[in-house]
Amino acid sequence: MPSIPAVGIDLGTTYSVIAFLDPQGRPTSIANAEGDLLTPSVVLFDDDGIVVGKQAVAAASLEPDKVADCVKRDIGGKHYHRQINGRSYPPEVISAFILQRLKADAERKLGPVRKAVITVPAYFDETRRRATMDAGKLAGLDVLDIINEPTAAAILYGYQAGFLDRSGKVDRERPLRVLVFDLGGGTFDVTLVEIASQSFKALATDGDVLLGGKDWDEKLAEIAAERLAAQIGEDPRKDPA
Repeated sequence: MPSIPAVGIDLGTTYSVIAFLDPQGRPTSIANAEGDLLTPSVVLFDDDGIVVGKQAVAAASLEPDKVADCVKRDIGGKHYHRQINGRSYPPEVISAFILQRLKADAERKLGPVRKAVITVPAYFDETRRRATMDAGKLAGLDVLDIINEPTAAAILYGYQAGFLDRSGKVDRERPLRVLVFDLGGGTFDVTLVEIASQSFKALATDGDVLLGGKDWDEKLAEIAAERLAAQIGEDPRKDPA
């Protein structure tokens, strides 16, 4: 397979994915070693080494002190919000392990992978963007750019709608405005994007780095636990199993 300019990486709070443009210019996601397109953004600091993905998720309930998840919420900060195995880790170091896993999965299909573009929420400040780029460098990637997730979504929409050619030029006489609503596993943002000739411009954006599907899950679990406790007189949240 001919060399590719770069891979694209969605470094998500709960899941991550890596993709490339095939020889026909079509965006194509790459399956991981388990055959899944989505890799859990969970890292297990095992005694035998670092494990990323499903195995780390499985270990979370048995060895929670060895597992880091939702690290994207802490990116840009000095340390991950809790210690792992009694140690404090910078968020970009943990994120780098996730990126290394994605890189390895891509290399099984494409051969050596070096260059990458990584997406982030539109409202990420410069500190968070720099930390994301640092994570890529730690993973052995040459990070060409950090782009906004809504912009990436708009580009894919333009391609799927048929008015974006392989060169990136928009085949439209008038600009198109698209509202991108992105409720992820751990973050949320809404962005109004204008698609014009060879241009994707974010006109307005807002969001919350601490709001996502994970919070819905936790709230529903809390409600269910409270109702069960009222019925049986015991709080299931006090039972770690």
